Amino acid sequence: MKLRLRDVISYQGRDFVVEAILTYRLAGKSYPLARAVDGDEIRWVEPLLSDLDDRYLFFKEVRDLSLGTPPPSTISYKGGSYVPRLSGTATVEIEGNAPSRAAGPCELWRYRAAGDVYLQIEKWPNLTVALSGESVHKDMVEIYPAP
Repeated sequence: MKLRLRDVISYQGRDFVVEAILTYRLAGKSYPLARAVDGDEIRWVEPLLSDLDDRYLFFKEVRDLSLGTPPPSTISYKGGSYVPRLSGTATVEIEGNAPSRAAGPCELWRYRAAGDVYLQIEKWPNLTVALSGESVHKDMVEIYPAP
């Protein structure tokens, strides 16, 4: 499913409005990540990438994970042991409003732990960001297209 600006993502009783879409291009593949906002709550949502996918990734920014870059080969966080799934220098395109981020290069590392939980570390020219999240079945999410 392709998310668009102003789409509404309904998840866990909250309605998040898509304010930006960041497209990370890495190793010949594209990874879209939507910045979705409900008041002061922000989620970063990776939509279904094909008709065969049945899960979304829902991330939120975390500040209690202090790592240097590049991160280690295994990360222990909140009782989980995370191993690498994806890494490299991505070229990022941004559509919409994504404060603190600018189109261009970004070092990206994505890790996964048991229970289908993920960490994503992004090193931008001006900051390093850590995202923590989970894989969510598509039946737990409603998408309402922008008018």
